[in-house]
Amino acid sequence: MRQAIARAPATAWTMGLISLIPFYLFAGLYCYGPQPLRGQAFLGLLGWSTVMLSYLGGVRAGLEIDSHAQPRLWSVALAMLSPLAALGLLFGAITGALSAAQQISGFMVAFLLMWLWDSRAVDGPAWRPRYRTFITAGAAVALAFALEQAMSM
Repeated sequence: MRQAIARAPATAWTMGLISLIPFYLFAGLYCYGPQPLRGQAFLGLLGWSTVMLSYLGGVRAGLEIDSHAQPRLWSVALAMLSPLAALGLLFGAITGALSAAQQISGFMVAFLLMWLWDSRAVDGPAWRPRYRTFITAGAAVALAFALEQAMSM
């Protein structure tokens, strides 16, 4: 049974907080930086979102493989959809097929879907759902700032 108040290790918190820095750095430059840097900052934000969403899919697949003698195919397949969705959203920036608001919104939805899955999962450490809630909220706030900028352009 999961503990009600399990504490994440300091290393996990340190790495989780460090992983939020690029979200805020790129979102800040996109929203408030010099005009010539805003395009690069937007691509940086999309790139970092792609990296992190892919990482979360890999973690989810790894937890499935580690927690079950016979990993469930549907669970591993769903976990591997997150990098594909992230690459699709990033590709939308390169081709111009999606607007900036659509791309940022897509990443927000993808992160929230991963959070919903992770926050209800019983595999993995007991501290993980609470930790993922905090880290996902941090990423979502940075993306929300960028979304507001994209919608006002």
